Amino acid sequence: MTDPERTDTYRRPTPPLPPPLPPTLDGRPPAPSSPDAAQKSPPLAAVLSFILPGLGHIYAGSGQRAAMLFASFVLTILLLATVSWPFVFLCVFLWFFGMFDAYREAQISNLGADERDAGAPREDGGRLLFGAFLLLGGCLLLLDRLHLVDVDRLFRNWWPLMVIAAGLYFLGGAFRDRTRRFE
Repeated sequence: MTDPERTDTYRRPTPPLPPPLPPTLDGRPPAPSSPDAAQKSPPLAAVLSFILPGLGHIYAGSGQRAAMLFASFVLTILLLATVSWPFVFLCVFLWFFGMFDAYREAQISNLGADERDAGAPREDGGRLLFGAFLLLGGCLLLLDRLHLVDVDRLFRNWWPLMVIAAGLYFLGGAFRDRTRRFE
C-alpha cells in the first residue's frame, strides 16, 4: 500500500533557486553581511531626526554628520530669532534634509564594508558646505550683535547672492564629478 500524500510530494518539482548576487565592481561576489552586526532601521532613523535634527544620524552611527547638522540647525534658529524671518525656510530645509539624510545613512550603515567602499565616494561628507554655512552665519550674528551692520536690511537686499553662490557650488561639484567619471 502506498501513501497518496507521500507519492504526491515526490512528484512535485523543486522550487527554483534564487538568482546569484551580482558581482561588485572589482568582480568578486559581495560578502554577506555578518548576522551578528546590528542592522539599523532607516524609518526609525528618520523619525529620530524628525524629533531632533542629528539624532537619527547618531543612531545610524554618523556622529560627525549629526554634529554638523545639529550645529547648523541651532545656528539657523539663532539667525531666525535675531536677524531675519527668511531663515525659517532654511530651518525647515535643514529639518527635512536631516530626516532624509538620516534614512540614507542608516541604509548605508546596513551595507557590508565592501559594498560601502564600492559605492559613491564620500570624501568630505558635506563638511565644506556645513563649515561655510556655520562661518557665514556666525559672522552675521557677530555683525548684528556688535551693531556694525544692519544685517536684517543687508539680508533683505542681498539674499539672492546666497542662492547664486549655492547654485555655483553645486554646479561646480557636478562638473568635477563628471570630469572624474571621464578620467
